[in-house]
Amino acid sequence: MRRLIYAFTVLFGAAAAGGAHAERICTAVAPDPSITVALRFGDDGRMRGGEVHWAVPGEGPGQPSMVHIVYPLDGDHAGSRPDSVITLNAVTGKDITRSPTASVQIVIDGMDMAVRPWDLYGQAVEQISAQQPPEGLAKASFVGPVSFTPSFDDGRRDIDSLQALSRIGKGANTLQVRVLGQDGMALQEHSYRLSLMTAPSAQDVQAAVAADLKKAGDPTSCQNF
Repeated sequence: MRRLIYAFTVLFGAAAAGGAHAERICTAVAPDPSITVALRFGDDGRMRGGEVHWAVPGEGPGQPSMVHIVYPLDGDHAGSRPDSVITLNAVTGKDITRSPTASVQIVIDGMDMAVRPWDLYGQAVEQISAQQPPEGLAKASFVGPVSFTPSFDDGRRDIDSLQALSRIGKGANTLQVRVLGQDGMALQEHSYRLSLMTAPSAQDVQAAVAADLKKAGDPTSCQNF
């Protein structure tokens, strides 16, 4: 799942850029496998920037990460304040049929910070409902991302998400992710104790950047957008 959520992020970022110039994106995993660094290179071969993805460890051993905190690359280390929080949300079985729409909320240290609609969830519900057997849906699952960034796609400033990212950058203790149904009640909730985890270290970021730069010399090692 960590790979899946990362792939969503890269594709969305490339689409948002508008495709005015060809770009190559090189990615490398740090010695700490929860850290991934992506570098963007223009068609002239020059690096145009990068970002550091921290796949926050799951709540229990062996569980996949359901949250990525994305930091800007500041030289050879992660910036102090995240650029976005990306949640990978999963719903299974009757939870899908109970609510035709859903939203995702992030809670920082017990404070309700920001809510985003989970539009892809509604589309999945519509597709599943069309194929639902008369006895009801017994087994099904849907997985999809929701991003919390300081601005929506239309450019409006999102104060709630900006405040949440600022609190994380200042050393938040706990991040909770809630999937809310149409009635506003939680379909599921996950908690992540940020204070007990290791955020991206300069050493890990530097190792991944070095690996990215090595990949950049081989045209087949990076993705073109």
